[in-house]
Amino acid sequence: MPDRLPALIFDLDGTLTDSKPGIVGCLQKTVDAWKIGDTGPLDRFVGPPADLWPMELLPHGSAEDRAALVRDYRACYDREGWKNNSVYAGVRELLIDLREQGFRLYVCTSKPEHAAVRILDLFELTPLFVAVYGDKSEYANHSKVLLLATLLREHALDANSTWMIGDRSYDFAAARANRIRSLAAGWGYGSPEELALADQLAPTPADVPALVSVTGGGAFSAAESLP
Repeated sequence: MPDRLPALIFDLDGTLTDSKPGIVGCLQKTVDAWKIGDTGPLDRFVGPPADLWPMELLPHGSAEDRAALVRDYRACYDREGWKNNSVYAGVRELLIDLREQGFRLYVCTSKPEHAAVRILDLFELTPLFVAVYGDKSEYANHSKVLLLATLLREHALDANSTWMIGDRSYDFAAARANRIRSLAAGWGYGSPEELALADQLAPTPADVPALVSVTGGGAFSAAESLP
């Protein structure tokens, strides 16, 4: 076993918890209230940062309209949507096992930070993590790339021994931009095409420990291919 185990950074929605019912329910209520019309399946918006999905729902709207749309959705989510949530089978056991082995665990999510902490508190998962990083209204940029970069910098994590564990392309793109490994949560919301973008795939939570225990020496292959 290496002297220092890798740091593991988890996404929240679709990785730790199944939050789709609450998110989609509030999105539908918001879309209906705004009379946006036919939007297609709303579950495709589970995961993207808040500066992306309003552009698709209001392609001709102003920045003010899009911001108001996000506020209305978040008001619904803060009121009721966040409770319509559940921890994926095997995830609690995975986190406890990883902590007992000595892994340092973090959360990096595009969900507002206060909402992420409240959900983790609800399921008594917060104490298992060193820190929880989420989006904040005062951020000028809501990119997951920058949020992950902030976490890595503030906790002085070694890129060569850190994993981002998520289920959507945004997680893997953020990992790649920050030159860290990525592990796809095969039980989440990502399509097969998205999951293929990660460096490794864990079909179930039980598969994670063996995959992240390999640290290796030097930068990983995906990072070496970056321009």
